[in-house]
Amino acid sequence: MAPPARPPPRRRSRPASRSGAGGPDAGADTRRRLLDAAGERFAALGFRGATVREIAERAGANLAAANYHFGSKEALYLEVARERFAALERRLVEQGAEIASDDDLAGRSREELEGLLRARVHTMLRSFLEDDSIHAALMQRELLDPSDALQMIVRRWVTPLRQAIERILARLAPELTPAERMRSSFSAVGQVAFYLTHRPALLLMMERRSWPRGFVEEVAEHVTEFTLGGIERLRAGRRRQRGRS
Repeated sequence: MAPPARPPPRRRSRPASRSGAGGPDAGADTRRRLLDAAGERFAALGFRGATVREIAERAGANLAAANYHFGSKEALYLEVARERFAALERRLVEQGAEIASDDDLAGRSREELEGLLRARVHTMLRSFLEDDSIHAALMQRELLDPSDALQMIVRRWVTPLRQAIERILARLAPELTPAERMRSSFSAVGQVAFYLTHRPALLLMMERRSWPRGFVEEVAEHVTEFTLGGIERLRAGRRRQRGRS
């Protein structure tokens, strides 16, 4: 009697790609959905209030996928912030408000420097007040309840934005001391931030539910002219000091 035939060997299933069951494209899609969900939850609840588990659920993914793509909650948070600031930097380039180098500034007329300042102020205001509500909410929550990521956010993105304005002011008012230029740049950026952080109260005082048409353009012009007027007053003070010495 012939021995019974052996069953064919079972084929081992290959482990799924770490990019996702559907390969690299599926992995990229999962990463995108995690970032979108993270932006919404961090904006709504802040860094401490949002959980990676909830973000993963809202993204239609699991906790392991979130940990694989980002490694930690702080890394996910920083990547959300990086994308938002990168979008702002792209808008600055699109509006011709990029500063390539100090040589680039040195070759510009006073009128061009003032226009560059105006374009940067307008782009930042439009980004926070109109274009990117997620970015605006993230920054509000980070300022009210700072996370450990604030140091990185300030060093990597906020400080370069402020320093760019300071470099413009240095060309417009070379007589000012470094401390005066720094304070002037704080003032300009602070005026932009004011309309972000005080939005609810401002709208109540204006008896409106939203900014009126053309509001961003009007505020950008006001902030620019106020800043230019301020540094001219400082320059006049410097000239008086030199005249008395």
